[in-house]
Amino acid sequence: MYSNIWRNFISAADKAANTVILAVGPVFIALAVGLIGLATTVYFTVVFPSFYVWDEDYIWTKIYYYLGLIFSIYMVVCIFFHYYMAVRTKPGGVLNVGTEQSDSNDPTIQDLFLELEEYQEYPKTCKKCHLPKPERAHHCSVCRRCVLKFDHHCPWIANCVGHFNHRYFLLFMTYLVIGCFYFALVGWKPFLLSLGETGWEWSMPRPYVALSFLLAVAIGLALGGMCSWHYYLIITAQTTVEFYNNQYARRTAKAKGEVYVNPYDLGPVLNLCQFFNVGRNL
Repeated sequence: MYSNIWRNFISAADKAANTVILAVGPVFIALAVGLIGLATTVYFTVVFPSFYVWDEDYIWTKIYYYLGLIFSIYMVVCIFFHYYMAVRTKPGGVLNVGTEQSDSNDPTIQDLFLELEEYQEYPKTCKKCHLPKPERAHHCSVCRRCVLKFDHHCPWIANCVGHFNHRYFLLFMTYLVIGCFYFALVGWKPFLLSLGETGWEWSMPRPYVALSFLLAVAIGLALGGMCSWHYYLIITAQTTVEFYNNQYARRTAKAKGEVYVNPYDLGPVLNLCQFFNVGRNL
């Protein structure tokens, strides 16, 4: 009896936590946009003019200035664009028959049925949403639906990372990590000045500059590790969920004297091409 009570308590707590994660998604998005916006403002008002000095007498200084400006604008546009696309793009899912369709480029559920029936007599069914479960699809406990090529649910985009938005999510992280390290590289002098009491010539308050620099370093290191992890998963043709499933499969196969082979692994180069949708169709 006590074990049932405990299981019911854990299940209720898990549902409550997932509900909270789903509800606070817009707050995380606003916080992310606010922090990136703050760092961008600090960069263009303090860091950029302190690092790229305009000199009328030297043409190379002007070229250097414009190249830095173009690069900076390009990075900011890429960060915000890919973040917007990661948030707004549906990851892809299995929906109720005859009532809805998934993303505009997704096949209907009837087409999924037919495709699944070609490979097995009885298609897999999700135990939670009771819908057909395509290969590499997993159920998200936060969104309460199956997601195609599910990787994880990210509260910072209030969305699942799946088949159709994983590329945007990864490129957002890539550009943000590069931007953070670049900010730290060219902004360390204004940061040191912001810690003192003299020598401050910009209208931006010192605490904002110090906070932006520390955020750039912290986020660059933390997100850099996560970004590297995702690139490893991509070149090995895995999602985060599949990585742990494959680890278990490898241990099981090893115990039987066998070798587990990931059926989706085409090699690092082809895996990257497939993920970024470049080269020939696979």
